[in-house]
Amino acid sequence: MVRLISLGLLLAGGAGGCSTVHGVRPVGKGAVRPEFSFGGPITEAFGIPIPLPLTTVGATVGLSDVLDVHAAWHPTPAMMMGIPAFDGGVSYAFRAPEGPRPRLMADLSVVSAFGDAEEGPPEGGLRIWMQPTLTASWDWGQRKRQTSYLGYTGFFQPFPTTAWRGAPVLGQLWGLGPRAVLSTELKWIGPFVETDMLVPHYYAPGSQGAISFQLGFGYTFGGAP
Repeated sequence: MVRLISLGLLLAGGAGGCSTVHGVRPVGKGAVRPEFSFGGPITEAFGIPIPLPLTTVGATVGLSDVLDVHAAWHPTPAMMMGIPAFDGGVSYAFRAPEGPRPRLMADLSVVSAFGDAEEGPPEGGLRIWMQPTLTASWDWGQRKRQTSYLGYTGFFQPFPTTAWRGAPVLGQLWGLGPRAVLSTELKWIGPFVETDMLVPHYYAPGSQGAISFQLGFGYTFGGAP
């Protein structure tokens, strides 16, 4: 049973299950965009399917028109389990969009969780995961403020045990004017993992992996609108 619960938690946090992916569209040189995301893998509560209430609070900074850095705090594990968790990384757009040809952008993030703020065992310890992501995105609409994207993100734990989960991603950035953006995103985490016996129960086609849904919001300060 402990193993089943652990696998379930890995699905919940793995493959970016805690937040929308980074590296979809650069924020622009000199810009700072505070960001908030909410949601996670869809599980069952009171007999109905709902996304887990996982949250992140952070910001993205544009070092150039193609290079961003970002960092975030994950409040949910801190408040519910007494475990501080953070992530940080860098995103680079290595191909610009042109007509039907999409923008291509890569991101590499490091996610860490450590300690145990609650009394009693276990004492806790440092855990580090690597999260590489690749996205293709298309800008459209008035002034190209809307962005549709698809991609793939992974979640790799190198130690103390080795584990890998991957997830195809489908999402949309909704431009709410020149500086505000709302994001909606679906992931299929671990599509080759059998989840029938996992705790908690996750919703996915054929009980394979977990479907994750997230909402995000950001507002850009500085830079060109």
